[in-house]
Amino acid sequence: MILRWLNNLPLRVKLVLPTWFLMTSGVVLLGFAIEKIAEDKMEQSLIGRTEILTNAATVNLTAALAFEDQRTAFEQLEALRVDPDLIGARVRKSNRTEFASVMDLPSDCRPTDASIVCSDTNFERVKKPIVLGQEILGFIEVYVSREAIEEERHFLVGYLTAGTSLLSLLALVFAQMLHRLVSHPLASLHQSMSSMLRLGVFGRAIPVKHKDELGQLTACFNNLISNLSERDYQLKQTLNQLENKSQYIGEVLDTMEDGVMVIAPGDVVTYFNPAAEYLLRRVNCSPRNLTKLLRTFEPVSRVHALSHAIDKHQPMRGIELTHTATGKVFQVSTQPMAAAQHSLVQFDDVTDQREAEQRRKLAELIFDKSQDATLVMSRDLTIKTQNAACIHTFGVHHSWHTMSTDASYRLSYAELKTLLATGNMEWHRMLSGHGGIDIPCQVVARTLTNHRGRVEGFVITIVDLSAEMEIKRLNYIANHDALTGLANRAHALDKLTQDHDKERDMHVMFIDLDGFKSVNDQFGHQVGDELLKVVAERLKSSVSRRDFVSRLSGDEFLIALYGSAPVNTVANRLLEKLSDEIVINNCKPRVSASIGVRYWSAQDPSSLTQVIEQADKAMYDAKANGKNRYSLSENFAVRMEEV
Repeated sequence: MILRWLNNLPLRVKLVLPTWFLMTSGVVLLGFAIEKIAEDKMEQSLIGRTEILTNAATVNLTAALAFEDQRTAFEQLEALRVDPDLIGARVRKSNRTEFASVMDLPSDCRPTDASIVCSDTNFERVKKPIVLGQEILGFIEVYVSREAIEEERHFLVGYLTAGTSLLSLLALVFAQMLHRLVSHPLASLHQSMSSMLRLGVFGRAIPVKHKDELGQLTACFNNLISNLSERDYQLKQTLNQLENKSQYIGEVLDTMEDGVMVIAPGDVVTYFNPAAEYLLRRVNCSPRNLTKLLRTFEPVSRVHALSHAIDKHQPMRGIELTHTATGKVFQVSTQPMAAAQHSLVQFDDVTDQREAEQRRKLAELIFDKSQDATLVMSRDLTIKTQNAACIHTFGVHHSWHTMSTDASYRLSYAELKTLLATGNMEWHRMLSGHGGIDIPCQVVARTLTNHRGRVEGFVITIVDLSAEMEIKRLNYIANHDALTGLANRAHALDKLTQDHDKERDMHVMFIDLDGFKSVNDQFGHQVGDELLKVVAERLKSSVSRRDFVSRLSGDEFLIALYGSAPVNTVANRLLEKLSDEIVINNCKPRVSASIGVRYWSAQDPSSLTQVIEQADKAMYDAKANGKNRYSLSENFAVRMEEV
């Protein structure tokens, strides 16, 4: 009913109303799109800017969290206030306790333990982990207000509303002008065509009412009518000649490079050209049986769609089918023929084109998406191309061998064979960067294969490990004694507490050197430092690898013997080792040790501080009983043999 009503409307309404509506709708949609894009851009800018500031603060907060430096953490958070949209920032430790924070909240906002809560103000939160090596020290949370975005959006909506109203009015004026330019000439043409229908095609000429373009078209139409009879006769003669040229058309089809088949109703193949036979014979198929032929292709859904189009005498263009056995890709089209419900099927082998597209997409993926240095090599390790990150870090190279500072390194036959067999390989090498700087790198190689599975080259991804190795070095320095290389006090306390939490039994041995002060007084502190290194080595060699040795301070050491076995044998071995003669720079400093032992079982609720204090007290009992011996924390002392 609505469609009939629309069809009966005057041409003026049909022309003016849709034109105005479409133009107005387009302007409205464009306005909405502009408003949405602008809002998204402003939001992305806000979040991106906040993430950049947060990432910079995260790097600077690592040391502050590691060393419990709240003042530095607060200064880093204060630095974030350069962003006018920032309303708060907070640093939490890994246990979720607050470490430092700065807040400049609007009146409708208040902080909570988990975040901040606002009644009217919209805000964004950016949260980043603060890591040291593989350990997460804590998190930084930054809150930024969206008020600036909302104000810009309101201004933009106002401008767009005013502009849309103005453009809608202009669209209406344009539609009216279009009506005057088009509808009046069409009315004149309608009158001329009505005269032609009343007087007949071969009657007198149609009168021309207006001297415009449509009037000129009417005059041309009159000339066409006058020649219609003669042309009709000539057309019949031409059709007769075309019927006699069917053999010639067949010869033309035979010369085509694309495969062509003519399908009659019932899927009967009535014709196929030599190209069709050649292409299908290459995949061991025959063009004579369409049903059997289609069964050798996939996907099944496209095969069914093609078969349905042929049966229903419908056109279908440019679908791709893959031969199941050989992997060949064919582009197939079907076009209905007017005579006898036949269909013309045309197909071409596009395997090489698809392989080229796949290689192009792979290259784009490697070079456009990868942020690591990436290059492509041939099988002989010649570098074919490098991405921007690779050129920026290592410069332009033409061979893999020139990138390695190890001149003796070559990809061996066994390694190359492994890479070809597995498809990937990983190793670490020092590579030469810009300015001759050696860069420790992780190198990951992957093979590039063609559609037949043959390796054509390699994709090399290089990851700079300099920052990771520096973090490991700093982590080692923070957890080990600089003189002896043993674990320091902080590392020892942390490890022993964690091991006890994991329900591991252990004997805690507190060791103090006897006579170390005399060594420093007699031979100097340099000899004393060398003596401590020798003592550290002897302590490590006297216990098993699973046990833990650390230096607390000065000449005090702490050993954890894991397990509940008696410690008599280990304690005697320690006393014997430490009493052996030591020669340092032609000096023979002599020391012994007093050892206090405290057994700390997994079920013992005592803290590590209490355990160490009790082991320290047992050590002083050993000193009081003559030194060079060990004493249990229960005040049971066993005298050791003098060495």
